[in-house]
Amino acid sequence: MPFTMGSLRLRNRFVMAPMTRNFSPGGIPSDGVAGYYRRRAEADVGLIITEGVGVDHPAAVGRETMGGGASPVLHGDEALARWRDIVAGVHAAGGLIIPQLWHQGVIRVPGTGYHPDAPSARPSGIWGPTDKAMVSPDYLEQVRTPTAPLTDSEIGDLIAAFARSAANAKAVGFDGLALHGAHGYLIDSFLWRHTNVRDDRWGGGIAERARFAVELVRAIRAATAPDFPVIFRFSQWKLQDYEARNAETPAELEAMLAPLVEAGVDIFDASTRIFTAPAFEGADMGLAGWVRKLTGKPT
Repeated sequence: MPFTMGSLRLRNRFVMAPMTRNFSPGGIPSDGVAGYYRRRAEADVGLIITEGVGVDHPAAVGRETMGGGASPVLHGDEALARWRDIVAGVHAAGGLIIPQLWHQGVIRVPGTGYHPDAPSARPSGIWGPTDKAMVSPDYLEQVRTPTAPLTDSEIGDLIAAFARSAANAKAVGFDGLALHGAHGYLIDSFLWRHTNVRDDRWGGGIAERARFAVELVRAIRAATAPDFPVIFRFSQWKLQDYEARNAETPAELEAMLAPLVEAGVDIFDASTRIFTAPAFEGADMGLAGWVRKLTGKPT
């Protein structure tokens, strides 16, 4: 069955989830990336969401637990030329493709990535609680030391970096974009109370902690077009804690998501470890169902 959302018109509802490939040495997608995505389009996948693509910020990509050693970026002439060819190949095969814009945030191992001297971006300078982390002891040792919290100016730079990368996505022909707001990475680290303990305009209650994500979406809207599709991926769980919750109740979930809808999110991607599990006590509905009910948006 086809699906339409703004300028996004899918031939069917099979959407390929983002999966790390590690085929982009130096951030430049290789021929292997081009062939990989074209083959998926040739197999009639309705929409391809790429692996996480580092935004135009020096600390966006590093080495981390999910193997980010050869992650692509979406800036620089060579990378953009390769993405333009990849998009053209997918389109020639009848498919659609969007990038997942990504910033590792607190998950990045300091001193790694394409700009190892850049400090990792942490809302409050903390990685999060370590007693429930599902990561290796070696990794945890490298990230557990607190760093300086982000300044207001640095937060503005991060928002601008996402906006530049969104404009680049549109310029090379992508059919929309997805924001990685899940799993403890940068956007999610603002949403979660254990990594965002700020007492300024970027922290506080759940609606206030969503301000960074909201401002990102607004900046992306301004840098692209009113009908350029924006998907927002989020989760309750984190690498720091598989049982974590941004929202403890449906009312808190609505307080977090409603400003994102107003800012311009078209579709929500609710990442859950067990999709059949009820999202909240007292009801059988899963997280995606609650998102649909509370926002009216496709999930």
